Parts: sequence; C-alpha cells; structure tokens
Amino acid sequence: MTRLSTVAALCSVLAAPVLAAPFVVPIDPAQSTLNFQLCISESCSTDSSPVAGTATLELANVSDPQQIWLHDFDFQLVENLHWYISWSFLGSFTADVTDVAIAYAYPGTPLGPNPITSGTFSFTGVPVETEGMLTYSAVGLPCTVLQAAGLLCSDTQSLDQGTQTADTLGGTITSASRVVTLVTNIDILAPLDPAYPEMGTLHVSGTVRGSVYVPPAAGDTNCDGAVNVFDIDPFVLALVDSAAYASAFPACEISTADTNGDGEVNVFDIDPFVLLLTGG
Repeated sequence: MTRLSTVAALCSVLAAPVLAAPFVVPIDPAQSTLNFQLCISESCSTDSSPVAGTATLELANVSDPQQIWLHDFDFQLVENLHWYISWSFLGSFTADVTDVAIAYAYPGTPLGPNPITSGTFSFTGVPVETEGMLTYSAVGLPCTVLQAAGLLCSDTQSLDQGTQTADTLGGTITSASRVVTLVTNIDILAPLDPAYPEMGTLHVSGTVRGSVYVPPAAGDTNCDGAVNVFDIDPFVLALVDSAAYASAFPACEISTADTNGDGEVNVFDIDPFVLLLTGG
C-alpha cells in the first residue's frame, strides 16, 4: 500500500485533466435522409437519398454531455439523384448525380467546444466539401443561358467546387448508459457554379442519425469524462476491492483501471495510471 500512497501524493500535485478521446459515430441509413433542391430561374426540382457514413465527435463528459467538439464527418448518399425542370415550350433541364458525398473540409482540426444546452448543439460556418459527378442536359432557353455563360448544353462535371460553408450544422446529442445518439440537422445552400451564382442554387437539407457505445477512457475510473485527481480514490478502490468498486461506481467498468491494457487490474497498472494523470 506504500506505493499506492505515493501515487496519491504525487498525483495530487502533478495531475492535469485529460479529456476523453474523439469517437466515431456510424450513421444509420435507415434513419438518415438528405433532400436536394435544385433551383434554376426560380423553378425547382427536389430529390432525396438515405445517408451512410460517419461523424467524429468529442464530448467533455460522455455520461452527461455539456460540451461538444466536431472533429470530422463524411456523409455518403446511398442512392443517386435525378432532377427535371420544365419551362413548358421554353425548354427543360435534366440532371443526374452519382457517388455524392459531403465531408468536413478540415478533418483533424476540430471545431468547438460548443455548448450542449438541453441536449441541443449548433455549429455555424462549418467548412464542407462535396464529391460526385453531375451529368446534365439543357434544351431550348436553358441551353441558351448556359452557352451565354460559356458552358455546354450537355456535359458531365465534378461536384468538387472547393470548400463551401454550411449555414448551420446542429442537432441533438443524448447519452444513456454511455450509448451516444447523434441527430444532426444539415442545411447547406451553394451556387451551382461559383463563377456564375445567378445561374442557380443547390439546397441540401435533412437529418442524419447514428448511435454508438463509447467505453470509458483508460484511467477515468469515476467515469466523469476526464482523467484527473478525482480518479485516484476510485482507482485505488478498483485495485484493492473490485466488488466495492462496482458498488460505488455502478455506471463504470472496472476495465478503466486496466491502464496497461493487459486485461487485468493489478499493481502493474499503477505506473501507466500515473502517466495518464501527469500527461506523461
């Protein structure tokens, strides 16, 4: 027990909080849909698709989230899109897009922390990028308009127009028994061609949903979402009396004290625990 006492004494002086690591939320296509409204000369056509992909988040406290960081997202459409706009005898415009994806433009550079208030959060000015291929055909007056802008009446183009800005990226985040559920609202309005913004717009909106179990971080023995001096007493308890630990911290897993990752909780976890506390 002398060594455990030394741990407590050292860590009370040297400990620095360590936030939980980012985690990946898989998107559920059965509960996620994006709508795409194409508008040209005040006439519009809309199509939609289920969404797959992932979102990478970080929460200061997974059990009771109060702050959120956005690390990355990559949403892929499950289905291709089709639009048809008719101006009667004046002409028509038909377009199809394939392999569409919407992603965070700067993965690895997180946004936040932003507050979570009553389970809701919001990010503004989120940089996004789009991928995919657009094939279109214009007949009549729409063809004339395209030609005046230096474009072909029928063509295939990449949807990669560089970094765009999402008007808002928000939604709700909930946690129950460390199962985190993300419901994200997407709202992006961008010109069809940045060089000719008057030509038309593409409005992307909808809801993306996913859930994932987030295990407690190694060393977070009181499961408050951070590794710090408040984990010392629970760590010691886990070492000396696993039953008492389970009773005192029923929402936690004793594996959080397995800081060397060998599958057991014993004295060999003490030095790794100190390193986690001190940022070593």
